[in-house]
Amino acid sequence: MDFKTLRFQEVEAGIGRITLNRPARLNALSLEMLDELHSLWAHLKAQEEMRVVILTGEGRGFCSGFDLKDERLQKEAAKFISNPGLHLTTVQKRYGDLVVKMRRVPQPIIAAVNGPAAGGGMCLALAADVILAGPQAAFTPSFINIGLSGGEMGTTYFLPRLVGGTRAAEILLTGRTVDAAEAERIGLVCRVVPADRLVPEALETARKMISKTPLGLRFTKEALYLNSEATLEAAVELENRNQSICCSGPDFLKAIAAFQKK
Repeated sequence: MDFKTLRFQEVEAGIGRITLNRPARLNALSLEMLDELHSLWAHLKAQEEMRVVILTGEGRGFCSGFDLKDERLQKEAAKFISNPGLHLTTVQKRYGDLVVKMRRVPQPIIAAVNGPAAGGGMCLALAADVILAGPQAAFTPSFINIGLSGGEMGTTYFLPRLVGGTRAAEILLTGRTVDAAEAERIGLVCRVVPADRLVPEALETARKMISKTPLGLRFTKEALYLNSEATLEAAVELENRNQSICCSGPDFLKAIAAFQKK
């Protein structure tokens, strides 16, 4: 697929890499990038041979959030400001649906956060299944700093689950920046790795994932998402269904045989 604001490539069999590619704007989320990301998530949902996706940014930033200088947005801003219902249906929901689609695509998403992840950029990182960070990574929930609610694109859903309610409240209510070292300490990211090792580390993690059976990998992501809000009984029932389906296929027998050989 060809894009203007993104690069997408299959770097190895079964592993895709998405690079947000507006480095002059620290990969800010323009409306064009928004449209292209929607198209890409829709494409990936149907690509069974693509099993893991890495998401990163070009240049020194991961994503600086909404592009307030986007010409297309500025042309339409007046009608949105005077009509909150129109803003909700034509703009806000389009941004919010990005993180929902990220959780619904079957591929685990590894965010390789190489620099500032502010506003919507922080949201994209939080919506990934695994978050790795370089030393220059920094997470800023900037919404409340510009007069908006701190709850945006899933921040009030994802952040408390990663760092706990009290820490999440303090970060979202103050709009302060969390640097890479603190992000690792409080559990916002899995780990911090040297800058030159960030993408290779993400790639190595992806290789470990695709060494598992396709159905096992897909069902694990699905269960982690669906069971985050489930009762214990519902969570176990979904897990039971997944295991029964997985163990009836040929991939299970191959995996067992390989494991026994070890």
